[in-house]
Amino acid sequence: MENTRNRYLILIAVMLIASVLVNFLTYDTYHKAGAGIETIASIPLELGRWQGKDVPLEKLVYEILETRSIINRIYRTENGQEVFLSIVYYPDTKVDFHAPEGCLGGQGIELEKSSTTITLINNSKTVKINLNQLIWQQGSRENLVYYFYKAGKFVGQSYIKLRLSLAKNKFTNKTKSGSLIRVSTPIPTGDTQKASNILIDFTEQLYPVLIKYL
Repeated sequence: MENTRNRYLILIAVMLIASVLVNFLTYDTYHKAGAGIETIASIPLELGRWQGKDVPLEKLVYEILETRSIINRIYRTENGQEVFLSIVYYPDTKVDFHAPEGCLGGQGIELEKSSTTITLINNSKTVKINLNQLIWQQGSRENLVYYFYKAGKFVGQSYIKLRLSLAKNKFTNKTKSGSLIRVSTPIPTGDTQKASNILIDFTEQLYPVLIKYL
C-alpha cells in the first residue's frame, strides 16, 4: 500500500516538474515579440561598401512568423553586386523557426540543399561558420542562399544546437533571443563560386553587427 502511495507521489512530482518546465520554456506571443523591433533596427543600412534598402512585407508574413522583429532588405554595391538579407529575430525564444526551404518550395522552384563552411576575418581573427546552403532555380534564374542561426554565443547551421543553446540560455538567465539569418544573391551565368564570394564578402561586413546586437 505504501509503495503504491509512493509511486503516486513520484508521478505527481514528475508532472509538477514537467508543468513548471513547460511554463518556464513557454515562448512569447506575436504581440510581445514586438519588443525586439528596437534591437533589429540596430542593423545599419550601410555595411562597408554595401548600401541597403528596406523591402516592405505584408502583414500576413509577420503574423505567420509571429514576430514584428524582421529585417527584409536588399543591399547593393556601386558595381552592381546585390545581396538580399532576411533576419527573423525573437527577443524571447520561440518554439519554431520557419526554414527558408519551406518558404521557397513550390511555384516551379527547384531546390538543392547542402552544407558548407565559410571563413571570415573579424577583428584580425579567423572565424569559421557552418552554414546551410540552398541553390534555387526557377526557369533561367538561379540564386545562392546561405542561412544560419544565432542564439547567444552559438552561430551555425544546426537547428538542434540552436534549441539546446536557447534552453541553456533560458536556464542561466543569459540572452534569451534567437535569430535566423539568411543572405542570398543571384548566380551569374552558373558561376556559383562567384556568387559565394559575394555572400562571403557581405557576411564578413554583417558578422560584427550580428555579434554586437543579436
